[in-house]
Amino acid sequence: MKLVRFQLRKKKKKLKNKALHIIYMVSAVLLLASCKPQVPSKYIQPDDMEDLIYDYHISQGVAAQQSGDAAYNRRLAFEAVLKEHGVTQAEFDSSLVYYYTRADKFQEMYKHVQARLNDEAEKYGAASEVHSIVSSTASGDTVDVWKGDRMLMLLNDRPYHLYQFSQVADTTFHEGDSFMLTFNATWLMQNGNRQATAYLAITYANDSTTKQFSTISSAGITALRIPYCKERVKEIKGFVMCGMRPNTDNNNNLCLLFIDHIQLAKFHNKNMAQPEVPEQPQLDSARLLKPDTPQLDSLRRPIQQPGNRPITIGEMNKLRQMQMKK
Repeated sequence: MKLVRFQLRKKKKKLKNKALHIIYMVSAVLLLASCKPQVPSKYIQPDDMEDLIYDYHISQGVAAQQSGDAAYNRRLAFEAVLKEHGVTQAEFDSSLVYYYTRADKFQEMYKHVQARLNDEAEKYGAASEVHSIVSSTASGDTVDVWKGDRMLMLLNDRPYHLYQFSQVADTTFHEGDSFMLTFNATWLMQNGNRQATAYLAITYANDSTTKQFSTISSAGITALRIPYCKERVKEIKGFVMCGMRPNTDNNNNLCLLFIDHIQLAKFHNKNMAQPEVPEQPQLDSARLLKPDTPQLDSLRRPIQQPGNRPITIGEMNKLRQMQMKK
């Protein structure tokens, strides 16, 4: 009997220790959750902000396809998004500044937006082909060879102001290929000048480099074109950089640059593959004349004029008789 009681007490003690362990674990999790920084309630919460930025991108794409004043259409579409989410312009601006000062969190949020936009594009069969600037063909004459991100968000603060890309050419690249980098730019900012730079460089097998750059100061399509070269391409590299805020500027004036629909079109120059036609030797005028004609005979036996005076009729008859005897 005593043994049974001892075993029961031992079993109860084990259950109690196990229950205490679970309580401690739950308390630790709750403590960590409470220590995690939360977005103040006066700002748009992360999930709602993500939805708003997603709808902003969709609306800007629709506005770009409308006729009329492009800036007015973009602004009208943006106001429609704010109204749909029940957010005022002031609330959006203050929330945007809040996330702007926490760029790592903002970048993570934008990755979710990018993934949703990619899924939406694939759903409707329009992934990365919205502008139809390039189209893949069976022969591979024109194809999109871009391997980087299709959408970017750049700020005017380090290290989020710069996006660099580099890719090595593969066997589908040939002599005579030309390239065109295209993308759409959209700005969200409070004050200051819109300024960004796009740079594209092609390095060839002989280590020569051809480069182009463009300044981005307004919304719309930017294109950088590299003409064809007889050398084979070895590497493609470049960057997109948003103008940085001066060190003396201590305010939080936001400057966001959204880059989307990035494409790198490769155009194959068919003429480079065509063999050169050898130059034909020119035939002399005697070979072009038919045989046994007065023209050919005159070329073979030119009539010599006596001196510098004109030939007389009598002399002409004598020459003809001499030619007949021959």
